[in-house]
Amino acid sequence: MFPIPTTKDFIPVDAHGDVLDLRGTNTNAAWLGLENKMMQYWAYNYCSPLAAVIDRLAEADTNGKIEFVNDDGDTIKNIRKIPILSRVKKLLDNPNPFQTWHEFNSQQVVLCKIFGYCPVFFVSPEGMDKSYTKYIFNINPFLATPTINYDFDLYNELPPIKSWSVRIYSQHLEIDSKDILLIKDGYIHHSIQTDGLPISKIAGLDYFVSNICAAMEADNVLLKKKGPLGIFSYDPKPDMAGSLPLNPKKADELQEALKSYGLTLGQLQYVISKIPIKWNSMSYNLRDLMTKETVRQGIDGICDRFGYPAELMSGKNATYENRNSAEKFLYQNNVIPFSLRRMNKYNDFLGITGSGYNLNLDYQDLPVLQEDLLKSGQSRLATSNSVQVDWVGGLITWNEARLLLELDTVPGMDIYYNEYIKKYPSVIPINNTKPIADAKVA
Repeated sequence: MFPIPTTKDFIPVDAHGDVLDLRGTNTNAAWLGLENKMMQYWAYNYCSPLAAVIDRLAEADTNGKIEFVNDDGDTIKNIRKIPILSRVKKLLDNPNPFQTWHEFNSQQVVLCKIFGYCPVFFVSPEGMDKSYTKYIFNINPFLATPTINYDFDLYNELPPIKSWSVRIYSQHLEIDSKDILLIKDGYIHHSIQTDGLPISKIAGLDYFVSNICAAMEADNVLLKKKGPLGIFSYDPKPDMAGSLPLNPKKADELQEALKSYGLTLGQLQYVISKIPIKWNSMSYNLRDLMTKETVRQGIDGICDRFGYPAELMSGKNATYENRNSAEKFLYQNNVIPFSLRRMNKYNDFLGITGSGYNLNLDYQDLPVLQEDLLKSGQSRLATSNSVQVDWVGGLITWNEARLLLELDTVPGMDIYYNEYIKKYPSVIPINNTKPIADAKVA
């Protein structure tokens, strides 16, 4: 949506804020300073496991469908009869000229996961409520600087941020905080800042991200620069007197000749020599470096920090049952709670809160959650049949049966089954098993 400065502006820093040397000349351990917004952005760009987790969280969130419900949780079928809901639905279907809702929503989640928050700019007519907004844009926190409101305190209703200074290409915008909806993905604020902005979850991954990058760099160096695989040396025979080392000229000729040998097509695989030589292998067990284990440990740490099940990452070889359970965990403990927090913010900002309606993202149609709905229905059917037996057997009253089915009681219906059939004989079928939830009171 908004541009990111080129790599010429990238100056890596360590955990102390000092410039970090990436040329390999410093052999001491170095940790990326990931409390810095610039380093958070570049960690997302250069650490592929981190980017994979964040992108998958965004894709999972996009599976939610926009819906409006009343205070009882029932879906509103015809929102065209309710003007404020109709306006909001039209806005979310086309948030701006450059993005669909799914693109807009995914970008918002990604920015929240990288930086811990995402300012959302509402372009709306002056003097009208936010449901009349024409466009909404996600603002990349990398390009936005908040202006602190020094008149803010805990006893007034002023916002802690007065405005946002935003750089877009060559333009500079100053946006009032009343036009910004701030979506947060963190809970703890910076101890030295008073703007109320949360710390990014990436900030706690300094060691994991640094180790992953170092391990991948080590693998690359080992693949490209293995060093000498071994040494050719003169091999004297027992019947020969002494050893005769190769002179520099012969050594150079041998080195040049070896370039025609290798494992690619067109190269030779066998050496035939006129003089006795022997091969001294210089092998090194690359497994001793444990770079793969380091990367896996880093991935597990990233998954734990973002609440993403590690079983869903490649290389885990998880069974179908494990992946299925992990996907349920992802939605029930991460995606859905985050969407509820975000939609509550939208409800407040757009003026929907208090109207008797709410904006939600619905995930119930996902196959992985449908299994739980099926089990819930089977459980309810078993409960209903059990209550029916107790009701017909005269063990509980009408209202007691309805309470067991989590239904509201009816005044004057604290009666048993035998009293019921005498009072309402016309509504009892032949088999006398009219379900409590369906039976009518005359």
